Amino acid sequence: MRRSLLLLSTLLIVLAVASAASANKPTREIVPGQDDVVFTADQCGFPVLGHIEGGEIITTFTDKAGTVVKQITVFPGNKATLTNLDTGKSITIPLTGSSSARLQSDGSVLYAATGHGLFAPNPVTGEPGIWYLSGRGTVTVDAAGNVTSPPAATGKLVNLCAQLAP
Repeated sequence: MRRSLLLLSTLLIVLAVASAASANKPTREIVPGQDDVVFTADQCGFPVLGHIEGGEIITTFTDKAGTVVKQITVFPGNKATLTNLDTGKSITIPLTGSSSARLQSDGSVLYAATGHGLFAPNPVTGEPGIWYLSGRGTVTVDAAGNVTSPPAATGKLVNLCAQLAP
C-alpha cells in the first residue's frame, strides 16, 4: 500500500536517468515484513487499519554504470487484514503477486502489478475507497513523473469499503 507508492516514487527518480542496457548481476533483498497503515476516513467514510502478513523479495537490475533499469518485487504468501477501526469488523484477503518497474527506451517507466493488490484510491478512476485488484494493473510515467499512459486494470477491481461498513 504505502510501500508501493514510496517504491514507485523512488524508482522513478532512480530510473529517470538510467540506460536500458542491463549488464550486472541483479541484487536480491528480502524484506521480512511491513508496517501497518491506517487508511483515513476519506477513503471509506471510516478509518481502516491495514495489516500485511508476509514479506517481499525485491530483485534489482542495473546497467554497466550501476544505474537501476528494472526492479521486480514478489509477495509470496502475503495476506492483508483490513479492520474498520470504528466497529472492529475485519476481512482477510490474499495479497500474492508481483510488481515491476521497467525503464523504456524513451526514458519513461512502465509500472505493472499482477496478482492480488490493494490500492487507495481507485488506481484507474481516482474514486475513493480501498480497492482490491485481482488481475493486472499498469501505468507509464515520464522522467518528470507525469503519467503518459492512462492507468489501466484488467481482471476484477472491487471496493472493499462495503464489506467493512457497519
